[in-house]
Amino acid sequence: MIDRDDLKRQVQEATDIIELIGEQVTLRPKGKEFAGLCPFHEDRNPSMFVSPQKQIYKCFVCGAGGDVFSFAMNYHKLSFPEALKVLGERAGIEIRESYQQGGEPGQPSPRQKLTEANKCACSFFQRQLEHPQIGQKARDYIAGRGISPQMIEEFQVGYAPDAWEDFAGYLNQRHLPVEDYITAGLVSPRSSGEGLFDRMRHRLIFPICDALGRSIAFGGRILPDGTINDKNEAKYLNSPETPLFNKSATLYGLHLAKQSILQTRTAVIVEGYTDVVACHQHGVRNVVATLGTALTKEHVHALRHFAEKVVLIFDADDAGQKAADRAVEVFIGGTLDVSIAVLANKMDPDELLALPDGNEQWQQAIKDSRDALDYQFDRMKDQSQDNDTVAGRQRLTEEYLRKLAQQGLEKMSPLRRGLVYDRLSHLVHLDEKTIGQMVSRLAQSARPVASRSQQKRSPASPQEMQMPTDMDPALMDPDSPHDSDLAMESQQAPVSRAYKARSRALNLAERQILGCLLHEPGLFRIKLDDGHAFEEIIIPGDMTSDAANALYHVVYERVAAGEKPRLSSLLMELMESGRQDLANLLTQADADIEKLNIVEPQEMENVFRQAARALLQLRLDSDYRQARDLALGQSDISEQGDSQQQEHLLRQLMEHHRDNPSPVRIAGFTRGKN
Repeated sequence: MIDRDDLKRQVQEATDIIELIGEQVTLRPKGKEFAGLCPFHEDRNPSMFVSPQKQIYKCFVCGAGGDVFSFAMNYHKLSFPEALKVLGERAGIEIRESYQQGGEPGQPSPRQKLTEANKCACSFFQRQLEHPQIGQKARDYIAGRGISPQMIEEFQVGYAPDAWEDFAGYLNQRHLPVEDYITAGLVSPRSSGEGLFDRMRHRLIFPICDALGRSIAFGGRILPDGTINDKNEAKYLNSPETPLFNKSATLYGLHLAKQSILQTRTAVIVEGYTDVVACHQHGVRNVVATLGTALTKEHVHALRHFAEKVVLIFDADDAGQKAADRAVEVFIGGTLDVSIAVLANKMDPDELLALPDGNEQWQQAIKDSRDALDYQFDRMKDQSQDNDTVAGRQRLTEEYLRKLAQQGLEKMSPLRRGLVYDRLSHLVHLDEKTIGQMVSRLAQSARPVASRSQQKRSPASPQEMQMPTDMDPALMDPDSPHDSDLAMESQQAPVSRAYKARSRALNLAERQILGCLLHEPGLFRIKLDDGHAFEEIIIPGDMTSDAANALYHVVYERVAAGEKPRLSSLLMELMESGRQDLANLLTQADADIEKLNIVEPQEMENVFRQAARALLQLRLDSDYRQARDLALGQSDISEQGDSQQQEHLLRQLMEHHRDNPSPVRIAGFTRGKN
C-alpha cells in the first residue's frame, strides 16, 4: 500500500504547474520562466512568474506564491484534501477517502457540504431526465430545440419533475442533511405544517459550474404544459447566492469555453443558457452567458486571464442599450476591449446558427462588432441631432462627459484615455485638451467633499498610525514595520524614510538567510565574525516577524538534523497545514536568491554572512537598550548618583552577552548578579 506522503509527492510530481496554471491564465515565455496576469489581485501587467524547473509560481506584487497544491487551493477555493483529490484525478491517480482525510475522519467545511449537496442534486436531475416516463416532456422539448445528446452530457442538463416534493422526498428517504439543501436553494420549508417542497419544479435544469466543472448552482428553464407551476412564475429561476455562488461573478459555460477563449483571445457573451449550448453545439466554443445581469467588473476579472476582447451579443432593445452602457463603464474601468454585436434580423444565436450559412453569419457579426464607446457615441449623435438648440446640445455633451467622468475616465491608462479623448473630440467638436479639462472638472465635482474637521486633522493621530495586530507581516506591504520596538515608536510619529529603509533591509536579510539555507544548508554551521557558529547564535525566535520565525523554525529543524530542505516538500507541507503565508514567504526567499544569479559558492556565503550581520546588529541594538534599562533599574545609585557605576554594570552586561549567545542572555546574567 502506498504511503500517504509518497502519494502526495506522486501527485505533485505528476502535475505540471505550467499546464495547471495555463488552464486558467494566459502564460507567455519570459526567459527561463513564464509570465502572466496574477489571478489573486487586480493585475494590469503580468506580475506572476512560473518556473517550470522548480514547479513553483510567484507574484512580485501581491506576494502570492507556492506549488501546484497552493495554486489549486487558492484559485479553486479548495482544502488540501480536496486539492489532493482534484489534482490526483487530473493526473489519473486514484485517491482513496482515507488518503484525503489523512486516515482520520474530518468535519467537512460549509463549502464542502454545499458542493456535495449540489453534486447530489445534479445527479438526481440527470436521472429524472433519463427516466422513461418522468423525463418524456423534457426530452421532447430538448428535441424541439435541436439540442444534441452530446451537449446534454457536456452541460450535465437535467430535469426537475412536475411535482411539489420529489427531490425533498428523495432527501428524506436517504436521511440526507436537509440544511445544506435549504442553503443551496434546492428545497424550502413549508410555510404551514411540516416538511419541505422543491424549489425547482417542471423545469429543464442547467447546472452552473465552477472552473473545475463542479455544480455550484442551478438555472431552471420552465417547461410548457406543466400541472404544478403557476402560470405567473418566472421563465428562468436561478439558485440563490451562497458561499459557492456569486451571480455577479459567475459566467455560465466558462469551464467548457475557457480553452477556446484562450486560443482566440476573445470571449463572446450571450444572454441565456440555451444560447450557450446552441453555440457550442455548432462549433462556436468561446461563448459564455451572464446570469441575468449585465457585464460586471467581477465578470471582467474572471475573463481577463483568458481574453483580450469581449464581444456582447444583445438585442437592439432598451435592455440591450442599458447593457451597452454598462459595458462602457467596464471598458473604462478595466483592461479588456469590449465590443457590441447585434445579430441579423434580431435572431437568437440558436436561430442564426441553425441556418445553412449560420456559422459564417455568426463569424461576420463578431468581426463587425462595434467598440462599446463607438456604439454609445452613435446613440449620442442621434440624440444630438434630435436636439436642434445650442443650449440643448451643450447640456447633452456635459451630461455625457459627466457620466464618463463618474465611471472613472481619469483613472484609465494614459494610452487608453488618449484614444477616448480623440474620439470624443470628433464627436463634440472640441479639442482634446478642453475635453480633458472638462472631464477633470466634472470628476472633481462628483467627488465627496471631506468635512472641515477631517481636513484639519494633520498630522495623523497615533491610532491611525498603529499597525493592525491581526495582520501577518509576511502578507503586509514590504514598507510596513515589523520590529516591535520600532513599531511602538511608529505609534508616536509618522514612519520615517530611514525606518522604512531599515525595515526593508531587515526583511530582505531574513529572506536571504532562509533562501541561502534552502540552496546551501552547509552554511548553517559556518563561523561568523565573532567566532560563534551560525547555528548557535541565530535560533528560531530571533527573526523580526512571526512568519519569518515560524518558517525559520521549519527550516532550522531540518538543517539541524542534517537534512537538505527541498522546496517542493516544504511547500507541500506548509499548504497541508494551511500556512499560505509561509508558502508566500518561502517562494519570495527563494526568488531573492535566484535574482542574485550566484555562480560561485563563495558568493552565496558572502550574501549569507552579510544578512547574518544585519540581523545580529539589530539584536545587538535591541539588547543594548534592554541592558541599559536593566542596569538603570537594578543599580542602587540614584539618578543624580555616580553614573560611572551604571556604565560599569552596562559594560559587564554587554560583554556577557557577546560571550554567551544564548536565548536567556541578559536575563540569566542579571539573575546571577543578584
